Amino acid sequence: MELLGIDTLVIDRMSRILQRNSEKMQRLDVFNPKFYPPSNEGKEQVLRYFTVMVAMDHRLSRPGRVYEACLEDGCYKGADLLYRLGKMKLDEKPDFFNPEYLSKIKEKDVEEWLSIGDARPVDIELRTRLLRDLGEKLIKLYDGMVSTMLDASNNRLHGDGINPGLADLLRVFRAFEDPVEKKSMLLAKFLYFRGLFKPIDKPYIPVDNHLTRIALRTGMVVVSGRLWNNILNMKEVSLSDDIMIRLIVREAYGLLSEKSGLSVWELDDHFWIHGRTICIRSEQPLCEKCMFKGFCKARRNNAFMVYEHTYYNTWYY
Repeated sequence: MELLGIDTLVIDRMSRILQRNSEKMQRLDVFNPKFYPPSNEGKEQVLRYFTVMVAMDHRLSRPGRVYEACLEDGCYKGADLLYRLGKMKLDEKPDFFNPEYLSKIKEKDVEEWLSIGDARPVDIELRTRLLRDLGEKLIKLYDGMVSTMLDASNNRLHGDGINPGLADLLRVFRAFEDPVEKKSMLLAKFLYFRGLFKPIDKPYIPVDNHLTRIALRTGMVVVSGRLWNNILNMKEVSLSDDIMIRLIVREAYGLLSEKSGLSVWELDDHFWIHGRTICIRSEQPLCEKCMFKGFCKARRNNAFMVYEHTYYNTWYY
């Protein structure tokens, strides 16, 4: 027998702690000049930049092959390195993010862009196809203008039964076809905090491995049977299992948002940073610094100190 569900008692406790410690919640600075366009950058260029970068924001590191490098201005790892290289490319060659350029981009262009030192994504061919697909369809459907697509959303993330929302419109692009909509929600979050998109309907949280790991360790999400054995033994799960797990995780954070009164995008910022700095992918995370240490299931029982479910070959997150 398998069980996959949400522990509402854990959600209640976490929501109360978040309410009491809201001033300590961590936030992402979407205007940080190291990673993102300046505040005076033109709207279309900002939209293109974030659309391209989110399309590339998946599976940068693999076991034994961490995506990290030291540049002249510091050392970067994972998403930080990706967005630092993106901002450097924007400064050096703004037309790189033009759909016309993307539609004809070559593997060597992508490899030169995203590789530095020993850091190199394993899926250069896939990333090239995703960028070409993005460029070709932006030209064909929206005359190369991301702003035209954004306008077509009518300030919605999901359709109202008559008109589609942004997540619906993005689904035509291979990079954004994830049923759990991680990249679509991440892009919407970036645009919201940049003041470019204010949806009238509620967003979902962009579920990635960090949020999933925290949900499993704290006990927000409960798993048993075959799925739990696969997670515990780090056995790669199927696509359908991956989607099912992340949908439950998404629902759990949605409930946490309702209980705490915090938006899912505020939660995403905090828990994404929390997963990279405190509840790290290690058997010995920094539990003493965690505000949930008083009841975290993994802290009480090491058997729950899992990484997250194993599913490497995806461009969804």
